[in-house]
Amino acid sequence: MRIIPTGICLLAALLFLTQCETMESSAPGSDASKVVTGTLFYPDERGVTYRVPAGAQIIGAGGVDCVYLIENGGSVTAHSGNGNRYRVKAGGHFQGFTHPASNCTVTYEAGAVVEQEQLGPGTTFVSS
Repeated sequence: MRIIPTGICLLAALLFLTQCETMESSAPGSDASKVVTGTLFYPDERGVTYRVPAGAQIIGAGGVDCVYLIENGGSVTAHSGNGNRYRVKAGGHFQGFTHPASNCTVTYEAGAVVEQEQLGPGTTFVSS
């Protein structure tokens, strides 16, 4: 007779756990990809690809070995980190400020808005 209550408790626990939300995280060095919605402040991860679509923005785009894909209508303001790549599509917006960035590359298409004001050393701009 104890089997029925035990079985019901196990099924209830299993059902409860399947309804829980998990945190989005990535292991260091992984090739995780995240789509930004709204505003993301100061991401500081390793090896993550961020897609910044229309209406989304990142303020303080940092980290190590990350890729930021800035699409038409997306925006990145201020950058830092090491080995990051920023790809600005036509209609995307990149605004650079003096931050500790090293080995970073900003590649931009014709029609992209790229403000290169007050940039520190370590950032290279390439037109594609």
